[in-house]
Amino acid sequence: MAAETPKERSNNLEDNLKKALTELLVLHLLSQREYYIGELTDALKEKSGGTLTIVFPYAAIYRMSRAEYITESKKRVAPDGRWRQYYKITPEGRAYLRELLETYDRFITGVSEILKGGDGT
Repeated sequence: MAAETPKERSNNLEDNLKKALTELLVLHLLSQREYYIGELTDALKEKSGGTLTIVFPYAAIYRMSRAEYITESKKRVAPDGRWRQYYKITPEGRAYLRELLETYDRFITGVSEILKGGDGT
């Protein structure tokens, strides 16, 4: 078996970061307004300048629904004229989002300190 190339390792890191941040990003968007699944993927791509895409958002949506972080709202007509199932964040989801943001901030601060050569003091 051949060793991974630097490009392959970089792609794997990118995939892992996307997976790790999907819940945070989806909850953040849903904290602003209700979305249907197709809108969520479009919003992530647009708001990230094309950097972030979710190939299969249903897994994250269903996982967060089971955890009661999000819930279905009423079906309604979307901008494309079709009936769509919209999702909204729950109070539990807002609390979880706050926890995720705190963890993210601590993690990014720590990584930044290491990359700047900081000694943590």
